[in-house]
Amino acid sequence: MIKRRWDGDPTCHFCPCPETVDHLFFQCPTAKEVWGIIGTCLGADNTPRDMNQYKNWLNFWLPNGASVHMLGFAAICWAIWKSRNRACFDNKIIRNPAEIVIHACALMAFWAGLYTPELQDQLAVGMKFILSCAHRVLARQTHPAPLQLPQPMEGETRRPVQLRQLLPNEEDASDQEEDV
Repeated sequence: MIKRRWDGDPTCHFCPCPETVDHLFFQCPTAKEVWGIIGTCLGADNTPRDMNQYKNWLNFWLPNGASVHMLGFAAICWAIWKSRNRACFDNKIIRNPAEIVIHACALMAFWAGLYTPELQDQLAVGMKFILSCAHRVLARQTHPAPLQLPQPMEGETRRPVQLRQLLPNEEDASDQEEDV
């Protein structure tokens, strides 16, 4: 947008990083979550960082789906872009990146009419599976209460610390000794 002399905020609307094409569609934490959901559906253990990696990534994880690779890419990027614009212009923030995946599936369903009936059937099966993954992510969504430190006593100084609760599958390594 800066290249087009847009005078709006150049910061990503999902995180505090500068917004670039690769950042918005691949490197932003929100985009990473979106690709992570798609990757989980494909059985992938990694996510792409840019368009070139996306092509290689899908060829590896979905080798028989070359005819729909660009449809999926267009739908996901368009859903991210629309969500970004709602955040930028309407001040509406998504609650979970799975919402973007669900929107992308709706776009794919709409655009599937451009394909042959046989491929439409294959797309419907794929979209149903992706939607079930996205809905499972939403079902697991929890909002842990932010942890707060007590207020410092008079004259005491503290550096700001952001705390979060550990998720059930995370280990707390804070009390383990480091090898020095």
